[in-house]
Amino acid sequence: MIDFTSALGFVKAKNSFALGALFCVMNTFAMSPNPEDVISTITQEILSEIKNDPSLVKGDLESINLLVEKKVMPILDFEKMTALSVGAKWRQASDIQREELQKAFRRLLLLSYSGTVKFAEKAKVKILPPRRKKNDSRVVVKTRVSVPGRQAVPVDYRMRLTDEGWKIYDLNVLGLWLVDNYRVQFSQIVASKGIDGLINEIVKKNNKLSKKSNL
Repeated sequence: MIDFTSALGFVKAKNSFALGALFCVMNTFAMSPNPEDVISTITQEILSEIKNDPSLVKGDLESINLLVEKKVMPILDFEKMTALSVGAKWRQASDIQREELQKAFRRLLLLSYSGTVKFAEKAKVKILPPRRKKNDSRVVVKTRVSVPGRQAVPVDYRMRLTDEGWKIYDLNVLGLWLVDNYRVQFSQIVASKGIDGLINEIVKKNNKLSKKSNL
């Protein structure tokens, strides 16, 4: 069976509320020339939406899924995130396999971390001063996320400038990059079972998470 212990513990073992910040930084402001502005502006917009929608605070999967589709996906380079998580074997995957991988991986993230959205209701996000050159097309935006009663947690975003504007393709919480973490898990499976085997294992894990959460 697939060992998702490390992957699913990515945030939960290190102040899991921090991943809720992922839902607090994304919308259709990809054309902003300043990646820090993207993070800052959307943080306020998403926090406001969460505060005004009790179903999000309660962790309702359908509501969170709608939020992800509306706010997250437009600013997320999810194909690149999935490709980097799968590793070199992504290049050998067919178009259908790539589509299935993205679908399964998206649901895995949604099921694994939907509960962290409740922490975002009281979260505050501080954007740190940038350390980059003006014309850089790949940057790391550093932030600090805090909620009452907890120490601020570093949450950083890898972003790249695309034809559609700035896109997020990786997330770091307390020094652990999401893509690197999943790549360790996925590479072991792909090596022994191939791309189809990886898809099947992720789907199995999703089914278990759904049953566990009665979703």
